[in-house]
Amino acid sequence: MNISGEKALLEVIIPVKDRVEVIECVRSLTAINQVKRVIICDGGSTDSQCVEALYQLQQQPHVEVLYFPEPGFNKSRLLNQGIRQATSELLLISDADILWNEAALKAVTSRVWSDSHMICCIQDVEESQPGSVALKRDRYTYHCTIESDVAVVEVVPWFEDRGDRRPGCGLICAKKTTLIALGGYKEIFRGWGWEDLDLLIRATLVGFQVGADGKVMHLSHSDKVRNQHYGNTEPMQTRNRNIIVCLQSLAEGVLTGDLPYETILQPKRKKIQVRLPPSKNYE
Repeated sequence: MNISGEKALLEVIIPVKDRVEVIECVRSLTAINQVKRVIICDGGSTDSQCVEALYQLQQQPHVEVLYFPEPGFNKSRLLNQGIRQATSELLLISDADILWNEAALKAVTSRVWSDSHMICCIQDVEESQPGSVALKRDRYTYHCTIESDVAVVEVVPWFEDRGDRRPGCGLICAKKTTLIALGGYKEIFRGWGWEDLDLLIRATLVGFQVGADGKVMHLSHSDKVRNQHYGNTEPMQTRNRNIIVCLQSLAEGVLTGDLPYETILQPKRKKIQVRLPPSKNYE
């Protein structure tokens, strides 16, 4: 049956641990008819407000809360669990503190539904609090140059001035078959940052198109919560370390994530060269 991207039902996967904002995120999603089910993967929340929010959400007919308690917060592992549990052809990856709208969902799902080789992330994330710390930090993106037997992956500074908006690279819409082909997410990252860019880089290297569309709202917060389950390490420290981990893994030729599935794509092995911005301390 041919269904347009605007009407195709999708499931949403949200990893969470001690983030009470998840209740507002899910409410914004379940208000949109296109959302078939919300799958919340909880990493072991103990905060009483978040535990209560998850209990309330679990009572809703189109929300499922799955529990995978463990020390720390491995976002990639929770996302892989959600991908395994999903049954829809179309999936959306969301953070727990995002407010969604129908226009943004239509924008990304239409792009993915019309192109079987497309992954689409959110183009613009607006902060609920102007001047949020999320708008002030240094940002990096990537460039990939691909030839027949070698690929060059370069991490470069993001210089584009977007005012009160930022890119939403981790808010990803893709077909389940695409995420499975990529092996889902790599679970090697520790602390906040870069697991989403790693997925997009790998997708680019094996031939998928990466697009961006739509605008959503982020419920602004301090940096303190980003690594609350990783020793309260400064987020830029873990992000920079995870960039190194990503590039080391790519240089070793690892193009698939840690999602256990029989139909994971086995890309043709090629030499991958990686480059960091000059004079940048990543230690």
